[in-house]
Amino acid sequence: MSPALRPGWRELPPLLRDRITDLLGARVIAARHPDDSGILPGARFEVQTTKGHVFVKAIGTEQPGPLNFLRQEIALSPLLPAAAPHPELLWSLDDVLPNLGTWVAVGYAMKSNVRPIDPSWPEEDVATMVKVVRGIGEVEAPDDPMFLPEEQVFPTDSWEYLADKRPAGLANHSPWLANRLEGLAEIAAHAPQAIAGTSLQHGTLRVQNVLLPARLGEKPLVTDWIRGSVGAPYLDLVSMLLHVRTSDGPPPEATLRRYGLPPGTERDAVTCWIAVLAGHYVKSSMDLPPTDMPELRAYQHRLARAAVEWLQTRLGF
Repeated sequence: MSPALRPGWRELPPLLRDRITDLLGARVIAARHPDDSGILPGARFEVQTTKGHVFVKAIGTEQPGPLNFLRQEIALSPLLPAAAPHPELLWSLDDVLPNLGTWVAVGYAMKSNVRPIDPSWPEEDVATMVKVVRGIGEVEAPDDPMFLPEEQVFPTDSWEYLADKRPAGLANHSPWLANRLEGLAEIAAHAPQAIAGTSLQHGTLRVQNVLLPARLGEKPLVTDWIRGSVGAPYLDLVSMLLHVRTSDGPPPEATLRRYGLPPGTERDAVTCWIAVLAGHYVKSSMDLPPTDMPELRAYQHRLARAAVEWLQTRLGF
């Protein structure tokens, strides 16, 4: 979501600002939007107080879907393994405020030793990003019911639906798909076996929520853990490379050839996952846009194009 569409600190209801200030434990001197667009709608601030810096998110009751995602992020935070590169949760708020309805807010400790990925995609940043994302897949997922198997969380039957319904919106996608819907559905049908595993999954990685070490020897940071899950160790990396491509990054297949996949990853499993992602983005791009995220469908259309192009490369026809 574009920072320009987000409310500013002074645009929040005064009562909510007061509650957040109480939780901060210090007076707010300055607040600014982060440079990235973030995943969820609502307020996102880098807040400077008389005691230091805190990253704050806040969503109100008029956005029930994103509000529940933020609740889930707050609930997941203390369950994430120490080896996962996640921010330190300082406090959270989930209250019904007089005449304002329900508001959920959360504050995280800010790290000064991380930086965004350079949008010009220097080789050093690509290599470090791959290392960070692969590192998530090297972490064993917690044995907790909040971490569901990825095959239960992510829809894997999109090509089957598209082959059956053949919606008119398919005409807005690559003509390569026209006579291949059933075949792609057959490839995606292997997803329950191909994507199963015991590795931690972020599940919603984007270029903007992977922060690289600003200096040698420092640790990276990955934000927006709104739906941790469990699956094969390569899933986050493959899906992340699609987002990299839509951000003018290098072709995903070339990146995989250069940096490799986790040991033991089978080529057909990766192709199956790419097919699942492509089907999901093609299908989702045809849905009506949510009112609180009007740019979502256009972004999914770009992801669909990148995923279908990658599939063509993988399948060789």
